[in-house]
Amino acid sequence: MSASEFYADPRAYDIAFGGRDFVNECNFLEYSLKEFGRVEGWTSWEAEPAPKFQTSSLETTPLSFLELGASPARHARELARRGWRSVALDLSREMPDYAQAGAVAEGLKIETVCANMTDFTLQRPVMLAANLIDGLSHLTTNEHVIAHCRAVSRNLCLGGIFVIEMSHPKEIWHDSLPHVWTSKHDDGTEVDALFGSRDDPYDWITQQWTVTARLDIREPGKPPRVVESHSNHRWYQAQELRALVDLSQAVLQVLCFGSAAIPQPRSIADHAAIR
Repeated sequence: MSASEFYADPRAYDIAFGGRDFVNECNFLEYSLKEFGRVEGWTSWEAEPAPKFQTSSLETTPLSFLELGASPARHARELARRGWRSVALDLSREMPDYAQAGAVAEGLKIETVCANMTDFTLQRPVMLAANLIDGLSHLTTNEHVIAHCRAVSRNLCLGGIFVIEMSHPKEIWHDSLPHVWTSKHDDGTEVDALFGSRDDPYDWITQQWTVTARLDIREPGKPPRVVESHSNHRWYQAQELRALVDLSQAVLQVLCFGSAAIPQPRSIADHAAIR
């Protein structure tokens, strides 16, 4: 099964990967824009009744966010809940529909886009973009990463922020595999997830893993089923990612964080924009 077929089961994926602290992660995203954003004309931040920025002309505009490789768009939906204009972009045709249905059920409004993250155009630019949960690992060549950074830059407001989240390098080698866990939904559905097997092949020249991903799904009243894929991924070391970001000429400043706990940045000169 291909990766596209794996992501064609959005509810199972959502259950499997839905255990993250999306509220605090969005707090970090808000912090990043508030602390480091230099959106043209921005003079102040208004948190109530909904987050907005005030321009020099005293007009206010809702804050805006793009979630790349959004899948169920949990971050976009959380920021929409806070009053942001939120956009969710995903290559899978099923995921944007699932994300939109989830937003409607929660009384939220989001925009969804089905597109490749290396080449896309939004109707309006955003102030903050984020590629989270190892989404960058789907871009398996240097050229893909450079094109991605340039595409994001084209769709950011001048002075906007781009946040990338990648796994720590020590967590991606065979010694840490397999990654397995079980997630449960309130309706009784259980999903056993595996992402990465010890015998997954690694190409030392292209630096690509052929990653095994499997969901064992048990739904009340239905026979168990399995969704499995084998697809190529690439995890980037901090310095090579910084070099690719620099080659893109799409950003002016790079910061590195160790987590989403709103820490102070490490050396700007020596580290890439990963956490």
